[in-house]
Amino acid sequence: MTLSMLDRMTLYSQQQYRQDVFSFYAETLEDVNKSFRHAAYRQFTILMHGKLTAGDRRTVPACCVKLIREKFPSLSGQYTSFIPGEGPVF
Repeated sequence: MTLSMLDRMTLYSQQQYRQDVFSFYAETLEDVNKSFRHAAYRQFTILMHGKLTAGDRRTVPACCVKLIREKFPSLSGQYTSFIPGEGPVF
């Protein structure tokens, strides 16, 4: 599971497949790392819960968040925390 969440080529191919808007406009290292963090969180969620419906959000365990943030750090140290959706939180 770690390989699919933290490997740049795996995440890049996933971004291209999904036509991820974050990756299209990534110009700086900060933007690139942010897009990879987003892709890694999505990859973890898909692996653990399958495809989710609109508004359905799942939390990512702190151990995974830590690994993802270490691999793709924010240069400013600022991160967006979990944003609940309209559905139930699991």
